[in-house]
Amino acid sequence: MSIRAASAIAAAKSVTTIPHVEATDYAIARTFVEFLSFSILFILFFAMISAFGLSKFAIPYNPRAIIEFGIIIALFSFGIGLINSFLIALFPIWKFAWGMIARIQIFFSAVYFIPEYMVPQVKEIPAYNPIMLFVALFRLGFYPTYPTHFLSVPYIIGWTCAVLLLGLALEGPLRDMRIHH
Repeated sequence: MSIRAASAIAAAKSVTTIPHVEATDYAIARTFVEFLSFSILFILFFAMISAFGLSKFAIPYNPRAIIEFGIIIALFSFGIGLINSFLIALFPIWKFAWGMIARIQIFFSAVYFIPEYMVPQVKEIPAYNPIMLFVALFRLGFYPTYPTHFLSVPYIIGWTCAVLLLGLALEGPLRDMRIHH
């Protein structure tokens, strides 16, 4: 979603000729469409798993955690997208660099491992990664016995607010850069 939000600012040139429509409005709409698309695919995917009896964990154990995850990750992604759109305007190569960083981030975000089961000397390090905590919140929605020693919803909400505020603060200078170019 963050990549779509970032590219929405650059793609909004023709839409912003309509009075009272800004690039940020277009980015919000595009992020919302991406969120709906992912939500529908998510529901269909897990409904099919449940319908075919492939897993007893296909239906969320804790739907509230899944809803929290969806809302917070959408806002986080939108903020990251705004920051990336500013960085792409300054450094066009950032679009490719961010693609690589995002892919590497998957390996450090507990997608392939459970940090609580790591050796004590190492397991505290990934706990500062907000993406890892998003993964933990998502897993908490499906697995009742998932260890949540490191999960801190206030921490990821803090990161989300910081990213949103920074992204919105950078939107003004980005708008000025777009006007002068």
